[in-house]
Amino acid sequence: MATASSVGLRRRWREEWGENKLAYWLLVPSLLSFAIFLIFPIVNMIITAFSQVDIMARATHFGTLQNFTQLASDDRLPLIIRQTGLFAFGTVFMEVIIAFPLAMTLNTRFPGRSLAKALILIPWAMPYAVSAITWKWIFHGQMGTLNYFLSELGIIKNYVVWLGNPVSAFAAAMFVEVWSSVAFMTVTFLAGLQGIPPHIYDAAKMDGASRWREFRDMTLPQMRNVFMIVTLLSIIWAFRSFGTIWILTKGDPIFRTDIVVTYLYKLAFEFRKFGPGFALSVALFVVLIIFSVIYTRLLGSQDEGR
Repeated sequence: MATASSVGLRRRWREEWGENKLAYWLLVPSLLSFAIFLIFPIVNMIITAFSQVDIMARATHFGTLQNFTQLASDDRLPLIIRQTGLFAFGTVFMEVIIAFPLAMTLNTRFPGRSLAKALILIPWAMPYAVSAITWKWIFHGQMGTLNYFLSELGIIKNYVVWLGNPVSAFAAAMFVEVWSSVAFMTVTFLAGLQGIPPHIYDAAKMDGASRWREFRDMTLPQMRNVFMIVTLLSIIWAFRSFGTIWILTKGDPIFRTDIVVTYLYKLAFEFRKFGPGFALSVALFVVLIIFSVIYTRLLGSQDEGR
């Protein structure tokens, strides 16, 4: 027998449906697209990771850890994980170091500020593929403009094959990632700075606070949530930065510029190891979710303790 609460709930649902029927029907295409293009691939990835797969990457037998076992025995995986961590956290750290001072500068009034705001958006507005191809030619060992200018300035005597050396190639990939992403971080920081109420600075000046005290005690606390959001998004995007590395180096030389997303592509489509590739995808997915939850909870607990 239905309880009074369930009857009341059904009545409210009927009233809600009757008043907003058109709005709910208009949501159907979006919900279907969400299910088809997001939910279905994720579910299929998880099922396939725990299944035996055939040569067409189709799941044939669910309920096995064979793919994860093969992945764990991969000798290259520890190197790939270290490079992924260095790439993701290193690029985001450099982006913050560059973007926040830029945002602070753009938040002040100076001649040409509007032009500077427009110019700083150019790297972000360019597609990643176009940026990577452009920088690949700049770093070219024989025809690259970087070698040409360094040679003309007398800094180098012989042309350097930048993308042929593991260290310089990895540094070049990090540089291009920072160059492409720093504009987004700068604009986000600038929006956060412009959202700080001006009266708190006026009160601080009346109390005789120095610029450093204003920055430490007012600007940084007000920007805390902006820092949390932008760094979290940037770290996730860096973990997924396939296009930049693939176009620049394809993970070469000898897997020394690979990160997880480029390596799982190689596993699946070059080595035809679809099972371990799906397993690595699931592992990356889980790691990013866990990292996001821990990151937000740590910052949230610090906010509560203040």
